Amino acid sequence: MNKGKVYLSGPDRLLKDRVERFVGYEKLCEKYDLILLKYPEELFKFSDTLENNRKIAEERIRLIKECDIVIANAMDFRSYVEPYSEVGLELGIAFSLGKKLYCYVPDLRTCAERYPGTTHVKENGKTVDENGIGFEPGPLNVMLEQSSKLIKGDLEDALKVAHDDYYGGED
Repeated sequence: MNKGKVYLSGPDRLLKDRVERFVGYEKLCEKYDLILLKYPEELFKFSDTLENNRKIAEERIRLIKECDIVIANAMDFRSYVEPYSEVGLELGIAFSLGKKLYCYVPDLRTCAERYPGTTHVKENGKTVDENGIGFEPGPLNVMLEQSSKLIKGDLEDALKVAHDDYYGGED
């Protein structure tokens, strides 16, 4: 069987230590007999033009098409209860292509439980925010949660599950 190719989605590529992180991520993938698809360095940089943005998006889509597995860091981004916005789009593209999808989060409490603002419980038992907007019943948006396997933990926890799924639990 061919080794599974992994595309990583999430805000990790924005961090200052991204290059070192991805070297470590590549080694973690190898530990689980998976191949991390490598991003060209320009995919790690913020773009300053619409033309560059288009090229970055096209390259990421190409990598998603090439992969077998998408593993997304779906942690709360910038203190909100939603993952980094690119995660949703990348998972949507991958889902439409029939890829295996995994989201890892450090906290499986519901969105309402993690929400940093004010919440209210309505008479019908539904929890809403200060604007009256309800929360999903689980830790992620229903579309992300239902299209992917949700894992409590970190990348390595997700890689363990992806490995077992991809290789059928065989070592």
